[in-house]
Parts: sequence; structure tokens; C-alpha cells
Amino acid sequence: MSEKKKCILVVDDEDDVCQIVKEKFEQLGYKVLTANDGAAGYRKTEEGKPDCVLLDIRIPKGEDGLTYLRKLRSYRHDDPEEQTRIRRTPVIMLTGAGAAMQSLFELEGISGFVEKPFDLVNLQSKVAHILQIR
Repeated sequence: MSEKKKCILVVDDEDDVCQIVKEKFEQLGYKVLTANDGAAGYRKTEEGKPDCVLLDIRIPKGEDGLTYLRKLRSYRHDDPEEQTRIRRTPVIMLTGAGAAMQSLFELEGISGFVEKPFDLVNLQSKVAHILQIR
């Protein structure tokens, strides 16, 4: 019996970022979902139940990353186990302002952040570490 593929959701308004990350992580054996704003990301969270979210905080059109994150952390479901699992989904912020926003990230309960432009090897390492400890 094979182990279920880990699922990653990428929420970023830049199509090229979504595509590059999707291709890299699919090559590594992950299932990858993408969304271009927080509202679409939230729908994909409910449908795909990702094991980890890679989230851009600044999304100029549509729902931004911070709004998505706050909705994720207050997720409501009839099944308490499902509610808890979704609320605790690890989130790695993809941002150009990581160090300046670190205290906000800590308050919002994120698992880490990666500065844009990012190195795919570093991103893959962070995701693997977070999924390993989960």
C-alpha cells in the first residue's frame, strides 16, 4: 500500500510563481494546488485539505494573504477534528518583507517565511521539515 501524497496549496497572485513552485513540488512527488487570491485559496483549502500552505501576504487584487490566514485560523466545521486539522494547517509565508513583518507572522501563527525572490531548494527544505514534524 502506498503512502498518500502530501498536498501543498500555493496562494500567490503571480502566475509564474505558482507555476514554478507547482512544477518543482510535483517533481518531488507532492500534489500541488494553486490559487491567485485568498478567496480562491480558501475554497481550495476546503476542497483539497492541503497539508501545507505557501502563502503570499500581498495580493493586490482579490483577498489578500493575511485575510486568508485569519479565515483559516478561525475555520468552522461540524466535525471538531476536521475543524482543528484545518485550523492547524502549517503556513509558510512567501514575502518580500519577511524580516519587517516577522512579529506579525508570529502573532498569526505561521510556521515560517521565505523571502522573495526565493530559492526553490530552501523552500523545499522548509516544507519538508514542517511536514516531517507534523
